[in-house]
Amino acid sequence: MTDLGGAMTMLRRRLPVLSALAVAAGALSSASSASAAAEPPVVVNAGTASPPGQVSRATCPEGTQLVGGGYRVFPVKNGLGEVADFIATNAPSATVPNTWEVRALFGRAGAYAMCSTSAAQAPTVVVSAWAGKDVTAKATCPAGTQLTGGGYDSRPAVNGMNDNKDEIVINAPAAQTPNTWMARMDKGEARAIAMCAK
Repeated sequence: MTDLGGAMTMLRRRLPVLSALAVAAGALSSASSASAAAEPPVVVNAGTASPPGQVSRATCPEGTQLVGGGYRVFPVKNGLGEVADFIATNAPSATVPNTWEVRALFGRAGAYAMCSTSAAQAPTVVVSAWAGKDVTAKATCPAGTQLTGGGYDSRPAVNGMNDNKDEIVINAPAAQTPNTWMARMDKGEARAIAMCAK
């Protein structure tokens, strides 16, 4: 006669072990999914630097979406060897979708775009009006979108020798105005450029 009591005891002892293995397998599966979802962004280099004072653009490839950007610059220097240049633009492009653009005031620059393979669609780009001295430009994302980054465009002040004598003093998300990017120049003009995602 089969000892069902003993068999049931063995089964009860094994069930917690099997449950623990199932939980562990689930955790491993979740970890694999998380690591697959957290793929590093694709970085696009504009390649050759722009002509002096011109815009350089880096565009994300098909199937990826812009999430940030930056630049490399070859600044103009004056007769004393001092940098007399300025990064006049460093922002998502308002005219070319899924693109980061940069511009040196006098020198050459190269744009870099950071592109996500997991973002749903290209960001909406909002550009503020130009703001003069002592005024902060603000670009606010439209309803239904969230601020994910931003940058600025500027018209810096120069001296009589055409050397840059200006600086961007604000280039940041606004702490008191929700969903807004701010930009401000010390002496010249600036406009804020917000990058907004759904």
